Amino acid sequence: METEAFKFKLNSKTFVVIDWANVYGWFSAPNSKTCLGWEVDPKKLFTYLKSYPNIADINFYFGVESDKTKSVAFKKEIESIGYTHKSKGVKWVPAILETTAHFKVLVRRLFDVLDNVKNTNSAVSNRLYDLVKKLGEVLESGYGISATGEPTYTFFDDEQVRVIYELVEELDGNLRKLNLDITELQISLRGPVQRRKCDFDVEISRDVYNNLSTFETLIIFSGDGDYATLAEDLISKNKKVIVIFANGHMGKEYIKLQEKLTERKVNYMLFLCSANNLKNFIAK
Repeated sequence: METEAFKFKLNSKTFVVIDWANVYGWFSAPNSKTCLGWEVDPKKLFTYLKSYPNIADINFYFGVESDKTKSVAFKKEIESIGYTHKSKGVKWVPAILETTAHFKVLVRRLFDVLDNVKNTNSAVSNRLYDLVKKLGEVLESGYGISATGEPTYTFFDDEQVRVIYELVEELDGNLRKLNLDITELQISLRGPVQRRKCDFDVEISRDVYNNLSTFETLIIFSGDGDYATLAEDLISKNKKVIVIFANGHMGKEYIKLQEKLTERKVNYMLFLCSANNLKNFIAK
């Protein structure tokens, strides 16, 4: 189906949930292999969803950083657009990467790599020191070694000697500085870091259940697999679920759920829709 002709088939009252942190993650990292490649415009998204008569409520969930002007301004923008917005303050939770189970193995491997780099740098630095000594001896003796292994008398002027020494010392200095940078990085990894936390799983699930009697179809803008359980439960209550996701941003839980529903011959109750289908309507 061509994007221009794409249209949801909504034959009953529909409740919309937009988990903005998840949606923002689709395009906020342009260097990521899973980047959407275009931005979702909240205003265009609202206008598009409002074009469907059966959409009763459009709920927008996002975390606000009260000390950041851009975040506060975005909250006001969402309010002015007309969304039923649900926001709360972002929390920054301290976590020590070296001891946190989720990162422990990864950090340990990183430390091993960094230690190997430091050891290699030290070995190269020592070899450079030996090279400088031998170079000095060669220069003092006034000869070098030809390609055939025979001694050949070569005379260096002071400028050539200075350039050779400076190049070797520069390389040695760079290696030592790199070791210092690696040491500082290892110290930082051992200390606590601040992890952004502002999940809306509970709020979204609560609002969905509080409005069960008002809709027959749920549209959720989030590929987070944590919502697959919610989707399965809604389907068991004879509700249809439409999941909007970006490629590379959909949890495998939805694939498993789709397989399960296919076995039960009710797979038509779950529709997985790529955000690219809506690009012409909601792209900034």
